Amino acid sequence: MKIIDDLLKLDSLGSKSVVTIGNFDGIHAGHRELVKGTLSLSDKVNISSVVLTFEPLPEEFFKRKGFFKLMAITDKLDYFREVGIDTVIKIPFTREFSQITASMFINDILIGKLQTQHLIVGKDFKFGRNREGNYDTLMKEKKFETNIVSIVKDYDEKISSSMIRKLIVDGDIEKANSYLINKFSMDGHIVHGEKLGRKLGYPTANIEICKSFPISGIFLVKVVIQGTQEKFGLASIGNKPTFSGKKDLLEVFIFNFDSEIYGKKIRVYFYEKLRNQIKFDSEDDLIKQMDNDSANAKKILKTKYGL
Repeated sequence: MKIIDDLLKLDSLGSKSVVTIGNFDGIHAGHRELVKGTLSLSDKVNISSVVLTFEPLPEEFFKRKGFFKLMAITDKLDYFREVGIDTVIKIPFTREFSQITASMFINDILIGKLQTQHLIVGKDFKFGRNREGNYDTLMKEKKFETNIVSIVKDYDEKISSSMIRKLIVDGDIEKANSYLINKFSMDGHIVHGEKLGRKLGYPTANIEICKSFPISGIFLVKVVIQGTQEKFGLASIGNKPTFSGKKDLLEVFIFNFDSEIYGKKIRVYFYEKLRNQIKFDSEDDLIKQMDNDSANAKKILKTKYGL
């Protein structure tokens, strides 16, 4: 699979293409339908398949309140490679790019650079400055054919990345995960903490995350250390209310594990939310609750996941 990091420096792909466009954050069912349609048509007309996506995402660039990614770009690229996409173009979303008109996007990028013969998008697709381009704009274009993929719904609700983020914020991790290609995860490096967990009998791996997330609570998780070693455990996201903490932290108590892992990279996959964060009156009360959380998590792993 060919990866192009800067479309603006590209003169032309050099061959005709079937193109789909989107953020593809989380690769949910709607995204998979776009990719499936692109690959199917590419095979049928025997021209290359192209995914055009953005890094950073527009919501990241504009620092939209409450926004967080559902998937790292590396996982996204792994998925496209696995299913057989020929070329992925990562457009660096900038203020300058946000000012490109719908007409410029069609003529300069889709026709000029990508030599688009077929475009695969959802019916609610918007593009160009102030989202001025839409389904009607594309259907008027004669130099390529636009194929519209129906909106994928679960009952009457549209499946979207925004909907999945809301589920995660609301604590319905299981339902959110059911829509995603992989379970929701966070990653970072293990850093030294205050070692309060060790004092309580629950030593935790403290994970440095690049930004705060609008989620908190105690979660059943799986961790992958340095991309290979897999373990289950309990994760806490929040500000340690019992100890009057001020800063949100991601901490993980890893079951049956006592190795030294400071500085190593870890990914945390979220399975279920067990409870909200609570401010306890004493350390003893907190320890009792942690004992209950640990027992509950292990019971869920055994009864629901057969682990």
